[in-house]
Amino acid sequence: MSHASAQPPPDLRLPADGTPHTDGADDSPWRRRFEAIYKSLRRRIILLEYPPGMRLDVAALAEEFDVSRTPIRSVVQRLEGEGLAVTRHGVGTAVTEIDFDQVQDAMRFRMHLAELIGRLNPRPARVAVLDQLEKLRRVCEALDDDFTPQDFARIDMRLHDFKCNLIGNEHLRKTYDEMYYRAMRAWFYYLPRMDWPTEIRALGEDIQMTITALRGDDVEAVGFLTRNAISGGLYRLNALKASGPQEDSDEVG
Repeated sequence: MSHASAQPPPDLRLPADGTPHTDGADDSPWRRRFEAIYKSLRRRIILLEYPPGMRLDVAALAEEFDVSRTPIRSVVQRLEGEGLAVTRHGVGTAVTEIDFDQVQDAMRFRMHLAELIGRLNPRPARVAVLDQLEKLRRVCEALDDDFTPQDFARIDMRLHDFKCNLIGNEHLRKTYDEMYYRAMRAWFYYLPRMDWPTEIRALGEDIQMTITALRGDDVEAVGFLTRNAISGGLYRLNALKASGPQEDSDEVG
C-alpha cells in the first residue's frame, strides 16, 4: 500500500467552510477563529496525526495558530468534553487512548440518533449538494490499492458533513456530530487491518443510497440508511476484534 495520499478534488466543498450548518450561532471573528482551531485539532486527532497518548502542548499550539494560550485552552477543554483529550495533574493534556467499549457505545448511540435525521425538522438537499455527492461517489470509486486510511477517512468525514447539513434540529446535529468523532477515530485506527475492498464498497454504497434517497426527497430514508451503515460497520469492527489476538488491548495507542 502506497503512502501517497490522493486528495479529493478541491470543488468537493460544503457551503462556507465545509462544516455543519450553525443555525445563526455567534459569527464573530473570535468565534470563527475558535471554531477553525477546534476543527483543525479535532481533524488531526481523528486522522491519527495526533496519535493516542500524544501530549498537546498549549504553548506550541498557541504559537502555531498565532493566538494567546486562552483560546487554545478553551479548545482543549472542548476536546476533553468530547472524549478526545484528557488532562492529568502533573502530566498535562494528551490525546485519549482508544477504548473499544466506549467506541461500541458511541456507535450504538449513533445508530439511534441516525434514525432521527429525517424526523426532527430535516432540511431538503439542494441540487448543488447532490452534485457534490455525485463527485464524492466518483472519488470513492477511484480508490484502489494505493489509497491510505487518511484518503478513506476524508471521504467518510465529508459524507458525514453532508448528512449533518440535513439535520435541522440543532441539538440532534451537535450530538450526532460529537458521537461520530468519538467513534470514527477508532474506526480509522483499525482500518488498515480490515478488508479494503469491503470497506470501499460499503462507503460507496452509503454514498449512492444517500444520493438516491435525496433525489426522491426522502431525508427520513437517509436516516435509516445511515443507521444500517453504522450497524454494518460495527458488525465488521466486532468481527475484527474477535478474529484473534491483536497487537493491542481494548485500550490502544
